[in-house]
Amino acid sequence: MRYYDITNSAIVSERQILKANPNTSFALPLSDAALADLNMAKLLEDVRPSYDADTQIVIEGSVEERSGSYYQTYSVIDRPAEAIANDLANKKANVRAQRNARLTETDWAMMPDSPLIDYDKGLMASYRAALRDVPAQAGFPNNPLPEGPDQRPYESWTYNSTDFIWEAPLTKPDGEAYWDEEAYQADNTTGWVTIGI
Repeated sequence: MRYYDITNSAIVSERQILKANPNTSFALPLSDAALADLNMAKLLEDVRPSYDADTQIVIEGSVEERSGSYYQTYSVIDRPAEAIANDLANKKANVRAQRNARLTETDWAMMPDSPLIDYDKGLMASYRAALRDVPAQAGFPNNPLPEGPDQRPYESWTYNSTDFIWEAPLTKPDGEAYWDEEAYQADNTTGWVTIGI
């Protein structure tokens, strides 16, 4: 909790109030009456505005008094173009590094002595081609990397070699949910566990 000093328009913490009044005993948390005696008030917060984190930031605006209460306001401003460009370049470099690591990790699959059968070698070759194409895709670098045929998350999931993703045997419900493989193996009509319900 922050507090607003009505006298000098300063924003202070509880610790600062206690330090500035060493000879006064306060019951904590500070009551409205105790704050009024110090010509202070609790600083309430406006709802922070929505913004695009890639190109904007939220900054604190002025404190506004409304019906005897004080509110910290917020504003959205554009980030400097140079910062946006640097972040984008760093993000692209990071995604390329992840992509390159996956290519290196799967080099073995393309070797003449690879233990893979022709079908699996073909799947891996298609996956590696999709990895190489990542920087040319629309939306780069914000798209997820393709998932490889060697990255099976659960025994029951199947590989979609067109979209390069692993798919659950059951449709994921709306909202947040996680997969419970043991539940699916015990009863293949269930598997997704919804969070918060």
